[in-house]
Amino acid sequence: MEDGNGGALCFALQHHLDQTVTRVLKLRQRSVLIIDAMARQRKTGGPRRLRGGKIIFNNRRSAIDCTVWDHSDLGASLEVKNALGIPPKFDLHITGEEPTRPCVVRSAADNRLTVIFTKPRRQKTTKRDFARKEPNQQVNPSGERASPPLLRGNLTALRSSLDEAEFGVVLLDADLRATFINRAFRKMWKLPEDLTNGLPTFSALMDHGRTALVHEAVPSGLDEYVEEILARVKGGDPTPVGMRLIEGEVLRFQCIALPRGGRMLSYTKITDIVRRVDELEVLHAAIDNVDHGIVIVDENLVVQFINRNARMLWKLTAEQCDHKPAYSQLICDIAASGVYDIPDDQLEEYIIKRYTMVQSADQAPMDLHIKGKRVIRAQSTALPCGGRMLTHTDVTDLVHRAEHQEQLALIDVLTKLPNRRHFQGLAEAEWNRFRRYQHPFSILAFDIDKFKQINDRFGHDVGDRALLQVAEICTLEKRASDVVARLGGDEFVVLMPETNLRAAAIFGERLRKSILCYPLHLGATPIAVTVSIGAAQAEREMSGIPSLMKLADERLYAAKKAGRNKTVWADGGDSLKASAAATEETSVHTEDRVSS
Repeated sequence: MEDGNGGALCFALQHHLDQTVTRVLKLRQRSVLIIDAMARQRKTGGPRRLRGGKIIFNNRRSAIDCTVWDHSDLGASLEVKNALGIPPKFDLHITGEEPTRPCVVRSAADNRLTVIFTKPRRQKTTKRDFARKEPNQQVNPSGERASPPLLRGNLTALRSSLDEAEFGVVLLDADLRATFINRAFRKMWKLPEDLTNGLPTFSALMDHGRTALVHEAVPSGLDEYVEEILARVKGGDPTPVGMRLIEGEVLRFQCIALPRGGRMLSYTKITDIVRRVDELEVLHAAIDNVDHGIVIVDENLVVQFINRNARMLWKLTAEQCDHKPAYSQLICDIAASGVYDIPDDQLEEYIIKRYTMVQSADQAPMDLHIKGKRVIRAQSTALPCGGRMLTHTDVTDLVHRAEHQEQLALIDVLTKLPNRRHFQGLAEAEWNRFRRYQHPFSILAFDIDKFKQINDRFGHDVGDRALLQVAEICTLEKRASDVVARLGGDEFVVLMPETNLRAAAIFGERLRKSILCYPLHLGATPIAVTVSIGAAQAEREMSGIPSLMKLADERLYAAKKAGRNKTVWADGGDSLKASAAATEETSVHTEDRVSS
């Protein structure tokens, strides 16, 4: 009985090995012949068959429509709308054919794929196939297969190897008697020698385990547990079952049905695996409660885990998360839900960019704008297993704070006007436009007359009131396209696009008169506030904004020298000429645009 059972096991193992080698050789031959076969089909002028199909992957949870060209029993050419997210291996369902075909992508270009079928269509088996005999196969007159001499010779070596194995092995005959028990199982079950050598039944082995309290279970539940295991062995159920021993070890029990009604029982220690699973569950629970959104994908970019914060952030349902979609499908679903604060014409470009960054494990952070004026910083990190960990952090407060700090760096705190730094950037942009298109622009440089005396006599709070009043009048008088900036102290400047020198002088004179008309009132005492203004227009001969500012400052100093409260727009400090010209043109509105 022992030799028959062991011989059957060895024959089954050798037969399985032969089948595996044969399948590998056939697969290699098919991969070499696929291109030649499809080329011959095109050369013979065969019909180009155009059929619909679906690319199925992710354990049949994801599908992409495709068009099938020139398919044969070896492979096919596919056309898809977008090859983004298609894995290298998938199942192909062709319209009109019942079974799906496992495929491997051989080449891809744009939206065209060339695939080979990894499994041929199952062919009908003929009686001739059953009549074939394997080489050196021995058949006795009764029709039963006898164990080859080589297998009988190796039986002792096989038993010795199984006896040295670290996992428990028990071989049962058709009557469920133990014909072989290896050393590892004897140690697990604390079996005595007399029980081991007496060909015990499996029921006796289970009774001994119950008596010796091997199992980690309460005594009241052992009877039901033993009956369940006996039923599995009798029925040949191959489903793995976990067993916990009283000493803390965890085993995986599995029953394999053998020829002639025998059974092979294996008891594998999986204590370390179970502990790691427990640790993984603790880690998942911890990740699920962090403040960041975390998404973990495998090497094929299929979602494996989405924590609670990410589910809330992207408004994902439990069904979507349990489905474990491909990452390409996930970001498309998120975009379709309207979470992103991105224009519709930019959504597709964003999806492709985001998918490419994750696919290439680009660790550069990417800020995502979502509804509610929130900013989420997304970052991808490559994992040792080939997967990716995607983190999503809410940085709305940081971004808004940075924007506020940037605004403070460009805006004068007192007057809320652009400061010198901001003005220089705007002026350089206008200068570049002038150099390229030759459109005129001018500037006005002015300051408050005797401003230091106002501070010294009435205090700095009154000086601040004078600065605020001048800034407010400038803002009201300027055109929408003009820019008024405070350079520092009592110095101001006006940038006037599309304005020649004469129009700038007219606006400067009007601004000077408006400021003069609104004195400060300190109790019953009015305090006159006047400004001196110098106007200058950009010219081709100038080297840049510094040259233009220098000319405006020279005319400002000329206005001071001529007695203050003047507008100078011509060289030589002729303020009277400028004032007279302005008086004649007072009917000209400051929003008129003039050409050079």
